[in-house]
Amino acid sequence: MTPMALEEFNQALHSAEAVPLHLGEPGDLAFSRRFAVYRNNVRASRTEALRQGFPVLAQLLGADYFTALAAVFIQQHPPRSAALHEYGAELSDFIADFQPLSALGYLADIARLEWARLCTFHAADAPVLSLADMDLATLTDRLTQPLHWHPSVTLLCSDHPLYRLWASQHGTATAPTAQDWPAENVLVWRQGLLLRTEPIDAVRVQLLQLAIQPNRLPAALAEHPEWLGHLLQLLHWQVFAC
Repeated sequence: MTPMALEEFNQALHSAEAVPLHLGEPGDLAFSRRFAVYRNNVRASRTEALRQGFPVLAQLLGADYFTALAAVFIQQHPPRSAALHEYGAELSDFIADFQPLSALGYLADIARLEWARLCTFHAADAPVLSLADMDLATLTDRLTQPLHWHPSVTLLCSDHPLYRLWASQHGTATAPTAQDWPAENVLVWRQGLLLRTEPIDAVRVQLLQLAIQPNRLPAALAEHPEWLGHLLQLLHWQVFAC
């Protein structure tokens, strides 16, 4: 198939009317019907890939609305890869700009969290910075150098109770109410082979951000010695790479 023919074929997959007649005979209704079945199968497989990748978003929206939303997204954002587990990177931004959902700003953050979990699951391995390998002097010296987040780490800072919204759909947290709607930060990473998703406070957010800057942690810990426990927890969680 020539590049031009391939482009025509791809465009036809996203149009309810177009049929790539170079693959069949003009006026061949049987071919048009067969292509329509193929096009519907492609859309269904992409919709299911999004449903599998964003299960909490699908639950919050409901099956019918999620299917309708996915149809619009698929038309505007076809996959860039044949690996459907890589599909959906643009979904959070799409939802943020989707006018019918403009009053539900937390949905875009839910999509960001679920995409982060997908990326974390498939992220590269890397040796972790482990407390077991260091004494106090070695740790103190290491903290004068910029640290590096493990490739699996994503930090999400939301204006919404992001963790509770997500966890409530798994039955591991109570759903927030309109009167109980705090901003929440969520850390997603892979600890060994375990995919972790945890809420973190503002101190640990600041430590994560300071850690990747040269010689900032020692000054921060000298000013706030009570932060050391938070840093040790981050090291225990294995969020930093060697």
